[in-house]
Amino acid sequence: MRMIRVAWSLLAFAVGGFAMIATYVASWPQSEFTSCEIDPAYDPVACSESLIDRGGAGYVAAMLLPTVLCAVPVLVPRRSVAWATVGTLVAAAVVAFVMVGGVAMMLVATAVPATVLAGFHRRLAERGTTTSVSAQSFLERVHQQQRGE
Repeated sequence: MRMIRVAWSLLAFAVGGFAMIATYVASWPQSEFTSCEIDPAYDPVACSESLIDRGGAGYVAAMLLPTVLCAVPVLVPRRSVAWATVGTLVAAAVVAFVMVGGVAMMLVATAVPATVLAGFHRRLAERGTTTSVSAQSFLERVHQQQRGE
């Protein structure tokens, strides 16, 4: 189970780091990171707004939701929980696309590696149980070797 937790933790940290950076950039005026001031068809007032101003709390929720969802299989490393996380990511992507638009791509991009992790859940679980050694079992093996057994 240790390998499963490590894999899901890495995914949660990567997605969380990206979400923090993306949320920070989304708080800037759009003129800072787009060419909206050059486009004559673009509204100049909207160009001075941030994406968070336009999308509201739904934008931030859509960015942070994948991190929270990827943390669930870390806490409960079961195969059914992993697949439920993938299903929730896909459903949340559809809802976020309807509510906020392109931010849903964050959920879709997280669902792909989550699907791979859920698919390899059994293999990772078997590997985790064969490689983990507790301190007690390690000391017992050392004592057995010292006695010559």
